[in-house]
Amino acid sequence: MSCCHRCEVGEVFDSAVARRDLRRFQRRGPDPSTRHLLAAIQARPLTPGATLLDIGGGVGAIHHVLLERGFQRATHVDASPAYLAVAADEAKRLGHGERVEFHHCQFPDEASGVSDADAVTLDRVVCCDPNYSAMLGAAARRARRVLAFSYPRDRWFTRLFISVENLIRRLARRGFRAYVHPPAAMRAVLKEAGLHLADARVTWIWAIELHERGV
Repeated sequence: MSCCHRCEVGEVFDSAVARRDLRRFQRRGPDPSTRHLLAAIQARPLTPGATLLDIGGGVGAIHHVLLERGFQRATHVDASPAYLAVAADEAKRLGHGERVEFHHCQFPDEASGVSDADAVTLDRVVCCDPNYSAMLGAAARRARRVLAFSYPRDRWFTRLFISVENLIRRLARRGFRAYVHPPAAMRAVLKEAGLHLADARVTWIWAIELHERGV
């Protein structure tokens, strides 16, 4: 992740965006891609008291749900202070405050203090980072059992939409960019780390995959 890109994350995902996304979660629950990711995780036979590492966790939708459904503890990593603040407030409201550890850092560059977990999640995260290989490789090394992530489907209209968004950001002199990375290359990174594809789902825009560590 470039220095310019890192600086832009907190500006793009600011307090107004974080509060809006939290209100939407409180009204509607997780977004469709997140629901698929949660269903994939819950379909796996994880041990009781499993732990979660949610990278780029946003408002905390994933751990808000999984801590109600058998997970014992969660670690939430995000580069946006605004997302971390609203996620922490919501965790306290739900009674999970003491079960979630929050880290403001740029994963994977500053993730030395982040512990391994049974399940690692990256919901709509790799599309925000130009270096998907470093991001997924570091995340895979933290995953004891499974890694689940979502990314934009590699289709012409998705690429067109993201290209237009990036053009608007460029004209506005903003450094943040979104990316459509090659699915086969991302799977190869995870395979190299000892994970194999165990579940794949799609929405109109998003692909959701769960990769499981071989035993």
